[in-house]
Amino acid sequence: MTNNTLLSLKNLPIPRLSEQLQSLGEPKYRASQLMKWMYQKRLDSFDTMNNIPKTSKSLLSGKYSLKKLNRIFCAESKHKDAVKFGFETAEASADASASASGTIESVLLIDGERRTACLSSQLGCALGCVFCATGKMGFIRNLSQEEILGQLIGINDYCAEHQDKTVTNIVFMGMGEALANFDAFLSSLQIIMHEDAFTIGARRITVSTAGVVPSIERLMAQDLTIGLAISLNAYNNPQRDRIMPINKKYPIEALVEAARRYEKKTNRPVTFEYVVVEGDNDTPEAVKALTRLLKGVECKINVIPVNPGAGLLAPSPSEKRLQDFADALFRQGLAATVRKSRGRDICGACGQLGGLKRPCAST
Repeated sequence: MTNNTLLSLKNLPIPRLSEQLQSLGEPKYRASQLMKWMYQKRLDSFDTMNNIPKTSKSLLSGKYSLKKLNRIFCAESKHKDAVKFGFETAEASADASASASGTIESVLLIDGERRTACLSSQLGCALGCVFCATGKMGFIRNLSQEEILGQLIGINDYCAEHQDKTVTNIVFMGMGEALANFDAFLSSLQIIMHEDAFTIGARRITVSTAGVVPSIERLMAQDLTIGLAISLNAYNNPQRDRIMPINKKYPIEALVEAARRYEKKTNRPVTFEYVVVEGDNDTPEAVKALTRLLKGVECKINVIPVNPGAGLLAPSPSEKRLQDFADALFRQGLAATVRKSRGRDICGACGQLGGLKRPCAST
């Protein structure tokens, strides 16, 4: 069996990992041991797993791979608050002769004691939001569990290299619509939360969606309490239709109702992400409409500037313009704050991830 035909152990959901190992005659606790080595210690070889017998290591190494994703690039923001990564796809990392289908981009956000990994779930995206560089790529494919978790492993490796703490928080806000890759997202989530793996609790995990209502309902059925962030970006249907085609299928009213039910189900306020295009969706009319729309919904509004290179040819609003808009919403009783766009200088901010082969700098 050649190296590139080995089955990736990191691609197995927890139940399948246990089943595979027990089918080989390994004890039930072997899965727990391997998860700790793979995800907590981030080993890519069985050889140094000192609590596993040699016979088991030999058996496992003949069937399974622990190969990590290759890091293509790493760009550090001059502000020291963000690092952007480019990773090879799993097939390219496993076999140098394989044709890569794109570059997986993810971002480490640094804020005080918090280390947040912004993970991608797809190569490209099918939803076509006009303010998003990923949307301009179109949909290439879903990422596998191995590729989703591989980003987190790679980011934690970077943290360890810099003698920094490992990731404390997760946001699925990178490339793609995570809830459209539901099975891989859910199995990755279970490993991220598991005590033998990354031990990151639900309260420190958020998934973002452009507003596919059935996917939100499917998430509610999982009885999880992870945070939900909805990319709203408009205050009426004609406006949202123009910038987010998914709105034609699931209009604002249906989306807000789904958010209301999610908050009731999880007892967690939903976050509405609101990318501001100056003079278009930050007017007094917008404030009035959003106040009516979100009345009675326990939510937060993150006011975000449209970023350079994010797909929409519009200048970024000034900090004062953003703050004035957030203050106007706040005076109407909405919990609105301006979200700092970390990583803009390395094309790592909201809407800037585009599957690049190398790092870039904003213009």
